[in-house]
Amino acid sequence: MMPMMYGGYGMGFGGILMMLIPLALFGLVIYWAVSAGMKNALKENSSSNALDILKSRYARNEITSDEYKQLKEEISR
Repeated sequence: MMPMMYGGYGMGFGGILMMLIPLALFGLVIYWAVSAGMKNALKENSSSNALDILKSRYARNEITSDEYKQLKEEISR
């Protein structure tokens, strides 16, 4: 007859829980890193896109040199 480990449940609920907690934490860290990277990429795209639009408006003489400088400074923040 084989001896039963942990009352016959193998690892038991506590063992499974102890394996799942680090996996869940690892998943949260990965999720946080990916979402932070995506937000950063979107922010860079939107500010460069705004700067391109500003340059186009200046090139078409829709805004003055002073307006261009002021708006460029505001976009860069």
